Amino acid sequence: MEKLGVHRDALQPMSVRGFLESWDPSAIPGMDRGSVDNEKAMLQTFSSEMGIPVDTLQELNIVCGESTLKCNNEPKLSEMFQTVPADVNLMSLKMQQEELERRQQSTTYNTFIKRSMRMKKCDFLMNFSPNAVKTNEENCPKEFRVHHPDVVITVHIHQPNNAQLGFNMKLALDQTILVLGGEKLTDLRDKITCVNDLALAGDLSENPDFTPEHYAKDIYKSGFFYIEGCFFNDLRDSSAHDYSQIIIDWAKDPDRNIGPMQTASMADTSFLDLTLRLGQPYVYMHQGDCEHLIVFSDIRILNHQDPQDIRDYPLVTHKRLKNQTKCRVCQMHASRWMAYNSEHSPENPSFFCEQCFRALHYDQFGKKIGSFQAFRYFDSSAVI
Repeated sequence: MEKLGVHRDALQPMSVRGFLESWDPSAIPGMDRGSVDNEKAMLQTFSSEMGIPVDTLQELNIVCGESTLKCNNEPKLSEMFQTVPADVNLMSLKMQQEELERRQQSTTYNTFIKRSMRMKKCDFLMNFSPNAVKTNEENCPKEFRVHHPDVVITVHIHQPNNAQLGFNMKLALDQTILVLGGEKLTDLRDKITCVNDLALAGDLSENPDFTPEHYAKDIYKSGFFYIEGCFFNDLRDSSAHDYSQIIIDWAKDPDRNIGPMQTASMADTSFLDLTLRLGQPYVYMHQGDCEHLIVFSDIRILNHQDPQDIRDYPLVTHKRLKNQTKCRVCQMHASRWMAYNSEHSPENPSFFCEQCFRALHYDQFGKKIGSFQAFRYFDSSAVI
């Protein structure tokens, strides 16, 4: 039988464990397996490899360091964009000065500019600068330090597929996560955030004060990763179902020419056990039909500039900034309710914040007005 399609940009299959075992520690002096070298030990290693005294290396570090790239009394980057020198006769700076004055004079225009220039994603890796990593390593207890050697794998999680938008929809990148080779697939699954995990089933229009004890993720705990012809099922909970079995039975039809497919336990499989293709889209499915594309984009050796506390992993490095779904009435607050057949909105369904929803759909005694259905709405920008 033929295997499922391979993306044109995907690389050849590679064993993660084989990649780690093929690493030659002599490629980068001072990164011997199982060692956690400090700066002094690294200098000694480079001195030995290069045949240069340590004092000379220290002098080169000072003379050729980042501090030498700046001029004396150089202003900060934030100040450079806010202050225009008066003695410079450049048209570009004149336009910049006019733009700054316009933003100061008009609050509306300033807000519009900030929204239009809003970043599409948040870079959490900035929290782990080399200095922060060094501080964390010194303060980290030995039992929580990462084990060398190991690999770091970059995983991209895309937004869930929306069948209503068809095949032409844009599957935007939602999260970027770094995982260690020794971690289990369940560690990655527990780190993935999806607004559908917070869904509440049922019409709550008759009792909007109902406080749920459990969300969808607490009830429907099943899920799987599909990687290179194998379904890795999450069966940690006794009530979990094997989502993959119905797909395997469907693929057994010889006319479909798909397969063979295997199954394995997500909790018993580490990333070192995987054989994968970099750049190949794989699938993560949960909540019955919520499908995410996942792509492994990079694999490298763990080094001492990475966070050294194993509790930081899986490490979310980037998260997509989502536009907030505003209330259709006040256009100020985030939506908390999704109503069907509401006579107070031309849209169906319509979205309301908590205050507007109750003011329009219930009387002073909390009794329902009209015939409509209401469901709790979780805005991904507000809850994730």
